[in-house]
Formats: sequence, structure tokens, C-alpha cells
Amino acid sequence: MHARDLARLTKSRKPQTKIMQKAALRVLANYQSTGEPFALFLSSWSFDHSRKRVLSFLKEIGVRKEAPGNVQVRIGLERQVRIVLNKMADLETVAVYRKGDNKRIGMPEKWPALTLANEDWRARVSEIAAWTDLIVLFWGVTTPGLAEELKICSSGSNPLKTVIVSPATPTEIFLSQISKSFPRIVPLSEIPPFYPLHSEFAPLIDRMKTIKSIDPRIRSGFVDPKKRLKKFPLPPTSGRFG
Repeated sequence: MHARDLARLTKSRKPQTKIMQKAALRVLANYQSTGEPFALFLSSWSFDHSRKRVLSFLKEIGVRKEAPGNVQVRIGLERQVRIVLNKMADLETVAVYRKGDNKRIGMPEKWPALTLANEDWRARVSEIAAWTDLIVLFWGVTTPGLAEELKICSSGSNPLKTVIVSPATPTEIFLSQISKSFPRIVPLSEIPPFYPLHSEFAPLIDRMKTIKSIDPRIRSGFVDPKKRLKKFPLPPTSGRFG
């Protein structure tokens, strides 16, 4: 990513977006300079009604003070995965939104995230997807954007480092064509509404921890995606839907 591209991405009228863009660019710069591993979050979902019911119940029994509003599935799960990666595993994360997503997605302030115009989106996401060591793709509402993301995630070695979270049942996933393209699929119903993550995430997170533990001076020699894969092979999948 060239300097002028970085400067253009940081231009925004909204302070919140500027903070998020700056944080995301810092994560990407750390990768390019030292090979620091990071996770990439893609795709937008509809409202998460099941989690809203859980939060409403917590309010009823006095555990939570405020009544929950509409919660995007992506945001609820993205927050959950980011907490595990950032706070518990000390790993970096970056999300990619399309311009205008802030009108319908409650993007939390200071999360590293890029908001890209449609003309920039595909090239930037393809580049970042090649760099990242974990892609979390939330499959919710089928849109042209989701179709593009699936195409990006299905190229090269990307399928092996992509975890798809799907609202479908295990049987539906097994019968679908998606299981033939992506070996790491997690039914939404198997992810609890709080911190624990599905076991499909574990091998990729462990690989990221291994990469992070390497001296940055040595790790910087494995920024190129092909060299990185050769030095740090992607772990095998569970084969659950194979």
C-alpha cells in the first residue's frame, strides 16, 4: 500500500472514522515492517435477534442495567472474537467496511477498521486478505458484497485461513456447496454469546501466537505471503464437513 493511498484513506469528516482508520493503518504498517500477525473481519449481517433476547433476559434478572437495542450479528460476534484475540491472546485485528456502513452498523469507536469506497474496496481487501493469518467471514444477508468477499476468500490459500460463521444448521452446512470450498465453518448456534470461541478458531489462533513469538527482526523476513506459508504452514482442519 503506497503512502498516497494511506493518506487518502485517512481523509474523513468523522473523528470516529479517523481514529479507526489510523488504528487499522498502524496494524497494517506493523505487518509490513515486522510481520506482526493480525486477523481480518469481513461482511455485514442482519440484526442478531437471539443475542438481543439474551441481553433482554439479563436486564430482567438485574444483571444488565440498560435494555438492548438492535444489535448487528456481525458487531456482536466481531466484538466477541476481538476481545479473545486482543485481550486474551494479544493479537491485532482489522475490520473492513464499505463506505456508508456506519449508517446501519454500530461501529465501536477506536476499533481498527478501514471504511473504503466501492472503487477501492476489492483491490484493498484482496491485498489485506493475502497478508492476514485469519479471516473471519460472517455469512448473513446475501448481497453482491458478500459474493465478492466469498470470491476473495476462496482464492489461493485463503480458504484454509478463513473461518466462516453461518446461521445455518450443521446439516444444512453439510448439504450446501459452501462446505466444498471452505473447510472451516462454524454454525452460529454453536458460539455462545460471551467469550468462548468455537474450536475451529483454535488452530489458526495458535499459529498466530507462534508467529508473534518470533523475534520481529526474524519475522520481518516472512512478510511475503508465500514465504510466510512456507515457514508457517496452515494447520489442518477438523474435516467436520468434509
